[in-house]
Amino acid sequence: MLIILFIYGACMGSGLVALADRYATHTSVFYPASHCDTCQTPLVYWQLVPILSYLLLRGRCHYCQAAIPATSLLIEFIAGLVLTTLTPLTVIPVLWLGLWGYAALCDARTQTFPGWVSWVAVPITLPMQSLTVVLITIALLVGIHLLWSHFPNPPIGDGDLEIILSYHLLWGVTATAQWLLTASLMALIYSGIKIRSSFPFLPFLLTSALAWWLFQ
Repeated sequence: MLIILFIYGACMGSGLVALADRYATHTSVFYPASHCDTCQTPLVYWQLVPILSYLLLRGRCHYCQAAIPATSLLIEFIAGLVLTTLTPLTVIPVLWLGLWGYAALCDARTQTFPGWVSWVAVPITLPMQSLTVVLITIALLVGIHLLWSHFPNPPIGDGDLEIILSYHLLWGVTATAQWLLTASLMALIYSGIKIRSSFPFLPFLLTSALAWWLFQ
């Protein structure tokens, strides 16, 4: 069963990479068919198998020999590992990781992500909460969406606030503090290597969340 879950997870990871690429390039989810980003040649079935195709192709396009980003292989492998943790009790956390994983991939490419992710990822954490917490969360979520666009240069993105809010609802104050500390340290190291005025923070938050989830 773990092997089957890993295979399904790797396929989902491959799908998330493809969806994020379509979002970044503003192309349809359904058309055109999967193709090499460099030579635009359509890919055949054996070139679309998660993990195995990358290894068989040795990380290069079969047609033009352009390098395939190693991040695709890494994401497929991690997604496979995450799905092996799926049980009836972990459905919501695994779904949460998948939704924010997609958002992080989009954010890494464009520093934006589809707004519907927040409206799905936050509410799925609410059924286990009290009515008071639900009302406060809804008010905060609506407030972030209404107010954040009026700030010319906000120090943190509205999506970052939404993932922090939903993480706190799932795992509590102590786990949230550990998660944020890890993500912030990774971001500081990255900003020291590549000096930038701004950079996407969501990938660091998601990487930290994955690390804590798999470690536990």
